[in-house]
Amino acid sequence: MNAEPPSSSALSSLWQQIRAVLDLVLDLSFKRYVTPHLVRMLYVLSLLAALFYAGVWMFSGFWGFVTAPLAFLLYLIVARVAVELILAIFRIAEHIAPLDGEASKEIGKTRR
Repeated sequence: MNAEPPSSSALSSLWQQIRAVLDLVLDLSFKRYVTPHLVRMLYVLSLLAALFYAGVWMFSGFWGFVTAPLAFLLYLIVARVAVELILAIFRIAEHIAPLDGEASKEIGKTRR
């Protein structure tokens, strides 16, 4: 019996992604951020949940049939903006981190 996952390209790609996320989650030095990697998955899950909720809401009556698609569209816009805001904050943090290291080196040189 083989303990390795099958060599299918989609399955092996999924396995590599799972291992990469686990490596990030178990990184106790906190030098790498896990949120940018997980935010895509959380976005897709939230869209699926919103789609399910809109479907249930749509069949609850006439007003649900009218308002559910509008509410779903509004949720799509708000969720996308929130995800982009989160990613922008993390990208800013990643670009500032090297500058912070350079600034501390400069401060150390001036104190000598």
